[in-house]
Amino acid sequence: MASRPLFCILGVAVLGLLAGCASHASAPPAADAQKAAAPPPPPAPPPPEDPKPPARTVSEVLSVPDKAWVFSFEGSDAYSKAKEGCDERFKEDPPARARCITKARDTFTADAMEFTRDAAGNDVWVVYRTKSNKLVKVYSVQIEYGQQEGDTLSIKKLGHETGKPVLFSGVPEFKVKLGGEYNLELQDTQHGTLAYDARLGYISQQ
Repeated sequence: MASRPLFCILGVAVLGLLAGCASHASAPPAADAQKAAAPPPPPAPPPPEDPKPPARTVSEVLSVPDKAWVFSFEGSDAYSKAKEGCDERFKEDPPARARCITKARDTFTADAMEFTRDAAGNDVWVVYRTKSNKLVKVYSVQIEYGQQEGDTLSIKKLGHETGKPVLFSGVPEFKVKLGGEYNLELQDTQHGTLAYDARLGYISQQ
């Protein structure tokens, strides 16, 4: 039998080695294969939102300590009526018109109010009048907060009155409507819509 040339034998051996290396290189390691087959991890959950504080009730907004409600003449029906009458009477006399409106404002005496508690812990409604740049208490009554519907709260008078009522005279119950944290409206049969704005420290600083 004729022997193969030496270079043929060496060539076959080299080709075998190359094929073996190629087969080993093309086969991924077992760990890599498992990683490739594993599903991607789920996305991280979003961070929890800060819980919102519960909304305050109307009675809580009304009765914040040292919070007074001060009459807004320009935001009330009394101003519209006074302006209409004074404009008609003093069209050609602006100073007289201004005095007329000021006089109409001075006839209203419920200049400020607060919803607070007395020494015994009872809820009370207190009304003040401005006199010589000082606040004078003109009326107070023990109250009970009733039903709340949206931003409107019913308030019952329980008696134990002091002074003369300048609002809601002879009425056992009235309603307060909030326009936010810092303003409210009352509907009085005599004066119509009355607007009040909140001021902290207004009464204690007098």
